[in-house]
Amino acid sequence: MTTQGTQPGAVVVGTGFGLFTHVRALREAGFEVRAIIGRNLEKTRERAAPLNIPVASNDLEAVLAADPAIVLVTVATPPHAHYTPVMQAIAAGRNVMSEKPFAKDLAQAREMLDAAEKAGVVHALGAEFRFDSAQALLRRVVQDGLIGEPIMFHRMYQQPGGDPNEELADWWTDANQGGGFLGAFGTHMIDQVLSTLGPIKAVSAILRKLSPGRPHQTSDDYYTMQFETESGCMGLIEAALGFPGPFVMTTKVAGTKGAAWVQSGAVFGDPEEVWVQDEKGERRQIAMPAELVNAAPTPFPIDDLIQTEMDRWHTQGFDVAPYAKLFGQIKARIENKPAPLPEPAGDFHDAAAGQAVLDAARRSAAERRWVEVEKA
Repeated sequence: MTTQGTQPGAVVVGTGFGLFTHVRALREAGFEVRAIIGRNLEKTRERAAPLNIPVASNDLEAVLAADPAIVLVTVATPPHAHYTPVMQAIAAGRNVMSEKPFAKDLAQAREMLDAAEKAGVVHALGAEFRFDSAQALLRRVVQDGLIGEPIMFHRMYQQPGGDPNEELADWWTDANQGGGFLGAFGTHMIDQVLSTLGPIKAVSAILRKLSPGRPHQTSDDYYTMQFETESGCMGLIEAALGFPGPFVMTTKVAGTKGAAWVQSGAVFGDPEEVWVQDEKGERRQIAMPAELVNAAPTPFPIDDLIQTEMDRWHTQGFDVAPYAKLFGQIKARIENKPAPLPEPAGDFHDAAAGQAVLDAARRSAAERRWVEVEKA
């Protein structure tokens, strides 16, 4: 670590994902993590100590008032609890990054966006997989016109289950708290569509609970969402947690002049590759630019802090490198410097747009019909 005070300061709100991913990625991006905020003060102190975070608190407003060196607040609380720390950060004039799903609904998302814009602070969305190597390269391929105008998009993710009775975070299993796989993971897929293809016009969604365990769970662990973009591209995103059989992950885009897709490397464990097929049916791999290559995941080093199944997912380290790039983009915006990468970090405008799609998908599933997406 560098000497205290030589880097821009950050405070992390949340002692789960915030602790496991935000802290490590902020440090890699050149921030000094000066404090962490949690609901339970004793627990927060216990979790901060092994990571040498100097201040542990349950009062964000007090920490911001006491430490003017903090320039960035990152919010990694459950989704229903994003609003308060985001608004506290904005009121204190600090730049803020919020996790997704962004808000309880579009109205709340608009309120946070409006407040951040009026305050003139840098605002960002935790859409770190914009900086996943393969997703970023696929976006470049599509937006550079290598396959013509996109006409079909398909992304599927099936994660074979662990123990269906394994403990998950309380919010994750409760639909009233914004839980479920569509909110937790589908928002990444939605952001990939929005950032690659543009605004979504309408959706038709199905939300289901497939796992036989967790009888009190009211949220989804399976979703499928058809959509149409404003440009006319049709698409489907689908994902399941605990789906029997092999692990499945694929992304394909068909266009008027060819197709592009993400596939696994030749050897298991190799980085994913991006391929294109032209109008003649000839296929070729697109070389991965050096700036998009991410370091191999490094597992979280302190096993004693891992308590739930979700902790185990997030401590594998697969999202640390993309998040470090996201924080690097945010840091450049704060310091008014050129961005290290051409891929834009998502902001609260993107957050509100994604929330509009999420709201429409949930309404569609409830009403069993196509639903138009509101303008964010």
